[in-house]
Amino acid sequence: MDPIKNPFSPGAGSPPPELVGRDPILEQARILLGRIRQRRPEKSLLLTGLRGVGKTVLLNEIERLARAGGYHTIAIEAHEDKALGPLVAPHLRRLLFELDRIAGAGDKAKRGLRVLRSFLSALKVTYKDLTRQSAVALLIDEIQYFSQKELGALIMAMHKVQQRQLPLVLLGAGLPILPGLAGESKSYAERLFSFPEVGALSEKETAKALDEPAKAAGVTFAPQALQEVFRLTKGYPYFLQEWGYQAWNLAPTNAITLEVVQQATATVIPRLDQNFFRVRFDRLTPNEKHCLRAMAELGPGAHRTGDVAQLLG
Repeated sequence: MDPIKNPFSPGAGSPPPELVGRDPILEQARILLGRIRQRRPEKSLLLTGLRGVGKTVLLNEIERLARAGGYHTIAIEAHEDKALGPLVAPHLRRLLFELDRIAGAGDKAKRGLRVLRSFLSALKVTYKDLTRQSAVALLIDEIQYFSQKELGALIMAMHKVQQRQLPLVLLGAGLPILPGLAGESKSYAERLFSFPEVGALSEKETAKALDEPAKAAGVTFAPQALQEVFRLTKGYPYFLQEWGYQAWNLAPTNAITLEVVQQATATVIPRLDQNFFRVRFDRLTPNEKHCLRAMAELGPGAHRTGDVAQLLG
């Protein structure tokens, strides 16, 4: 089939053609945004999950909801070797200029920005005070990369914002270690944030994620083909897109059969090895690679660190 019309999109943060299985989280975000807009207290959201489950896609969708609800947004991605200050400063300036053009009275947004400014004081960012009636959503991806000091300061700022019921909300995403990092930074973090987990899709959701975009383009997946993709991927969103993408390109007709999926597997596995896994694996130290090898030899399921140590000798 025509690869140009292929609806599947394996990539970092690429929106899938069908966003399925995330309605509870999106509804939680909708309620949060609505309550903060009405100056009602609510926990901010920090999405957690492994790489490739769609956290960035969800965060982008939540930003769309925020903008549709009248929010002004600051969206940034944290980096491993970059301080928070240089990341936030240009976005903050852009937002402040945007707010400065809006007519209206009220000092709630001004007070919220003052709290944020106190957190950002180390950035040496200067701007004039504003009196505008508005709400602000701060969206941060890869939030686990912040230092403990930065994360602690951000949590403190959000604590003050919540205490004063100011129209500023934090929506973040990070790896599963994020709740632990937040708790270590400030013991009251669990009372400020909800940590919804973004995980794998069910078999029914997997079928929907593949079948509906294909049907929209006049293509069908055989039931056995959908079952095989779920067996291979266990509903892992990034892998679904890879198998869907390759199966589409290999299918000789507009019917994707079990045989086509099996042919696609021979292409997908090397692609995952060379791209998805290798980028991370090549950054590991030799000892870390030995540790992963031991974990692989122990097989599926949870294992104690002592089991790994014993196998490594």
